[in-house]
Amino acid sequence: MKTNTAVQLDLSEDQPTQVSNHNSMLAKIKGMHTKFGITTEEIPTFSQEEKTFRIMAMLEEVEEYACAETIDDELDAIIDLIVFALGTLERQGLFPVAEEAFNRVMMANCNKELGPNTKRGAFSLDLVKPKRWVAPQFRDLLEGIGK
Repeated sequence: MKTNTAVQLDLSEDQPTQVSNHNSMLAKIKGMHTKFGITTEEIPTFSQEEKTFRIMAMLEEVEEYACAETIDDELDAIIDLIVFALGTLERQGLFPVAEEAFNRVMMANCNKELGPNTKRGAFSLDLVKPKRWVAPQFRDLLEGIGK
């Protein structure tokens, strides 16, 4: 039987959210933000300027991936994109629900069907929404963290 290595979050009221699996990507992002003093706890406001900065940073990484000429450069761009995306989740105070939200998106994606790509370049395959496909819902998660 496989061991569950899911990230466990301490959501107690008396202390900031802690990511207890110190090997997880979420924990590493939290550690990096703590090192530089930019955690949600230290800078609680996620401004429009920061949102714009993060969008530009993620677009830059997508562009780097698009222009990459080696697998090394592709890997670097993808990892940097993940770092910015996870960092944005932390800065927006969404870490407590990130893993469950991810699971819901993955479940919804797994309920799609393999079909023809009709909108994303020349690659022939895509995951397509069947007639009764249901998008993931997050309201309960967001309400649970006061968002």
